[in-house]
Amino acid sequence: MQSEIASGNASLVRGHAWHAYPDPATPGVFAGDNPFGTEEPPAPDRAPARPPQGVVAFWLVGKNTPGIHNGADGHTYLILTEASAPPAVASGWSVEEARLSENFELDQEGDRSVRLIRTLGTTPTERGPVALCEFQIDRG
Repeated sequence: MQSEIASGNASLVRGHAWHAYPDPATPGVFAGDNPFGTEEPPAPDRAPARPPQGVVAFWLVGKNTPGIHNGADGHTYLILTEASAPPAVASGWSVEEARLSENFELDQEGDRSVRLIRTLGTTPTERGPVALCEFQIDRG
């Protein structure tokens, strides 16, 4: 299901959109810095955590990111999966369907942005309808 098409400084990526958020009361929830983290504390020489198989892409979402309507106040993630099943996340993280509007755009560090191109449909799940979306990733 993963589809990525590169063109110049942009590529398209497609996947089912999920929103992951931490429970700040869970000890060590921020140790891995992302929902696929480890129990190791953050360190400059530690390799970043690898997402589980089936995760197409994931991005840190700020509390002021336009176009995402999940109720969270920062340090959350938009995760794209190949299948409509939710991704496996570390202890202390929760996952729900991402509620995106057509103006979703995420500015990343440097000259990189991620923007929703279109929603291709939805699939009903136990956690609600999850959208199959296509995003454009621009690399400046």
